[in-house]
Amino acid sequence: MKDALYYHYWGKAQSDAEFGLAYHLLPYHCLDVAAVADQWWKHSREIKRCFTEITGLDENQTRAWLLFFIALHDYGKFDLRFQRKAGEAWKAVNPEVSAISTQISGQSIKEYNHGPAGLYWFYQDLTERFSSGDGDFCFDDNEEWLAWFSWLAPVVGHHGIVPGEHEKDSHNYSLSAPKPLLDTFKQSRLLWLQVLEQLFLAPVGLSLADTPPLLDKTKNNQTSATMLAGFCSVCDWLGSSEQFTYVDEPCDRFDALKQWYEGRKEIAKTALHEAGVISQVNPYQPIEALLAGNSPRQVQCLIQELPKTPGLTLIEASTGSGKTEAALAYAWQLLALGFADSIVFALPTQATANAMLARLEKAASLLFANQTNVVLAHGRAKYQQNFINLKQACRPKTVQDKEEAWVQCGNWLSQSRKRVFLGQIGVCTVDQVLVSVLPVKHKFVRGFGIGRSVLIVDEVHAYDSYMYGLLEAVLEQQRLAGGSAILLSATLPSGQKRQLAQAWACELKTINSAYPLISHCSAGQTTTFDLTERPAQQPQPTAIGLELIKAPELLPDEQLLQRLLDAVEQGAQVCLVCNLVAVAQQLYQHCQALIEQSVTISEEQCLLFHSRFIFRHRQDKEKKVWDLFGPEPQPENVRGKGHLLIATQVVEQSLDLDFDWLVTQLCPVDLLFQRMGRLHRHAKNQPNRPEQLAEPVCTVLLPNEDGYALHELIYGNSRVLWRTQQLLEAAKKDSESKVTFPAAYRDWIEPVYDEEAWLDEPEWVLKNYDDYDKDRYTSKMLARQLINSSMHELSDNDANVSALTRDGDMSLNVIPTYLDSQSRRCLLNGEPLDSMGESQRAEALNLNSVAVPKSWSNHDRLPKADQDGVIWLPMQKQIGSQFFAQYGNDTYIYQHNAGLKRIELVQEDAEAEPPHNPEGSGNSSLQSST
Repeated sequence: MKDALYYHYWGKAQSDAEFGLAYHLLPYHCLDVAAVADQWWKHSREIKRCFTEITGLDENQTRAWLLFFIALHDYGKFDLRFQRKAGEAWKAVNPEVSAISTQISGQSIKEYNHGPAGLYWFYQDLTERFSSGDGDFCFDDNEEWLAWFSWLAPVVGHHGIVPGEHEKDSHNYSLSAPKPLLDTFKQSRLLWLQVLEQLFLAPVGLSLADTPPLLDKTKNNQTSATMLAGFCSVCDWLGSSEQFTYVDEPCDRFDALKQWYEGRKEIAKTALHEAGVISQVNPYQPIEALLAGNSPRQVQCLIQELPKTPGLTLIEASTGSGKTEAALAYAWQLLALGFADSIVFALPTQATANAMLARLEKAASLLFANQTNVVLAHGRAKYQQNFINLKQACRPKTVQDKEEAWVQCGNWLSQSRKRVFLGQIGVCTVDQVLVSVLPVKHKFVRGFGIGRSVLIVDEVHAYDSYMYGLLEAVLEQQRLAGGSAILLSATLPSGQKRQLAQAWACELKTINSAYPLISHCSAGQTTTFDLTERPAQQPQPTAIGLELIKAPELLPDEQLLQRLLDAVEQGAQVCLVCNLVAVAQQLYQHCQALIEQSVTISEEQCLLFHSRFIFRHRQDKEKKVWDLFGPEPQPENVRGKGHLLIATQVVEQSLDLDFDWLVTQLCPVDLLFQRMGRLHRHAKNQPNRPEQLAEPVCTVLLPNEDGYALHELIYGNSRVLWRTQQLLEAAKKDSESKVTFPAAYRDWIEPVYDEEAWLDEPEWVLKNYDDYDKDRYTSKMLARQLINSSMHELSDNDANVSALTRDGDMSLNVIPTYLDSQSRRCLLNGEPLDSMGESQRAEALNLNSVAVPKSWSNHDRLPKADQDGVIWLPMQKQIGSQFFAQYGNDTYIYQHNAGLKRIELVQEDAEAEPPHNPEGSGNSSLQSST
């Protein structure tokens, strides 16, 4: 056996032998990866459950086929072109064959892709078995080949792209070489198949003569392929890590190889634990454990009644009522029962993800027994240390360079927004979840990570039609993987609820109008749970006073701004919410000018919070906002000193903030209620509120004429704005002038989102809705087309993620830079770019980018994006922390306290932002005034 042909190939090779053995035999690397899969299978009930359900076989046979195919993931490396990628290793491992003269160009060696080539060679090696009988071709409906293909394609696609079935006939992989040489390679591959047969199949009564079960039996269902490709890819990354030392000495007999494999399984176990992907779930405790001993309230009281089975769960409850803890408690039950290994928590914005991270860190030690990776999908999260310091753990530069699996792992995961799917609890923005169904390289790793997790999506009402189309595909994929999803909302219209249930193959034949409410969809059935039998747990009615002010362009006038500052002077915590970043910047600037004339208020008492800061500065802003207005204000910021926060939609979703007075521009009713949910949120702050604000009041700015201008473009639907305005004005005419919760969640949201026209709707509203409805349908179809497209997969970088998941609205990532006194190109935080290592650079760019609207690039108003979709904006440093740039006819200014602003100098070129862009810039007049 020591002279077996398959031992004469290398699988991993180093460019510098100083660091140890120069090469690792190909069979050994294949078995290293299988050993990782073997140990992961052993220690994860969810992995066993998932793949056993996919195959329909028992655990033993499922494991056998799984390990057999994962050990075939590098079948394409049994090829002269791959072996020639490391010439010295090839000469050492196979001196006789390497000495044979062949006419192979350096270009063909460089371009050889061993992944899809593995599919090609497998079919060619067994063509007589799979062909129609004449040995020349295979019918598309050849069931035996399709079964083998359904396993092979995902495992050979582990480097980012799962190959199509047509690759089996591709001439790109055929090799022009002497027949004896080709026969040697073929014989090596077939002998390796026999070894794997004896290692994995024979012990459970299977053989190469058997046909594996067909995965993804329906044509458009790729869920099984996603799970298998993701599993294989992560196993390959870990099996390529430094724990697996290189071995170049063949085993002399089969029993020795089996024994060697058992030893590698111990190494694999260590690698998995050090990587942090093995979860040890604590036994479930009642929800009180998550509530620090406090008694459950409202929907939290229903968790024990929910089915102990995978499914889709929708939790509708008021803002601040404990939905998050309820979702975590139910997820914990599913984890403890072996229905998942981890939790992925998706939120609408970076700010909400950051805020959720702190809450989940506290819960992690309750849910998991071992060291827990709570991973943030952006920023400097703990995962870089717990998973392994990726760049340092990578081997020295390999001869395969970017083809090397562990280098890929380092590059991919060192971009911090990608780390979320391999920890025990991942916190991310929802776009990171949506991209798992889009044509992006390594999307199957995201899909696999989500499939093995309980997926929790907060503020599920907050997404447009395009994103809903993607979310429905994610839910369908999660259902087909046998996973679970929990969706949270305070303001979910029944139409959206039906859409979400349909994505889980369930029908909502009747709508339970109770509130709060939990709906559970599983096996085509929907069950609802409410508090009818627990009247003491029904939320107490809460009334919010209304003040309506009509103003041109929904802009507060001088008198209202002065009222805000007067309230601050009296110790009030006030929030002004704007629908546009440019408007927020303009009003902040105006208020600062008013404060300069005051002797009682300092500029630190007025803050600006929106999305157009570099991430480092945005983190500072979030901390400041949290310290001032969060549930536990910092000692130096105790209430008594007033503050004005001017913000955009970043404050309306999932942030646990408390204000004494709220002023907001008109927005759709569900978002308006989210903003109102930040009023008088914590009773413990009541004694510190100014006397005139002892009762919660929301001031809403309404238009003084028909139409909503840019605000209509932002939300895409003037009907919901008009209907929201009608209900506000009707409530104002009521003697109490109040909105009462929780009744308003049903009484207002359902009529506003009713598909039927109101009798008194103006013609301009009806026409706008017709246009919106067409756009909505088009957006949803665009999402479906993109999901099902055969386009070439894009690189998994932030620019592509943003462009693919946001319907193009927020698809530009700008990185401002400047030259320091030594003429070094620096990021705005002062770090020179040239001094950074590759991993550090990827993280630094992530932390110093600014998301801006796509329209900013119209008419060449910004530099062209580079190959990674990043726009580099050279700026000049001015006095203090201000930076300035002139590009084309526009001026760009970045300030630490105001973020990135654009001043348009050519008015006729100004354009409004595209629809569905809550963080868009304003119109020309607003931009000019900033």
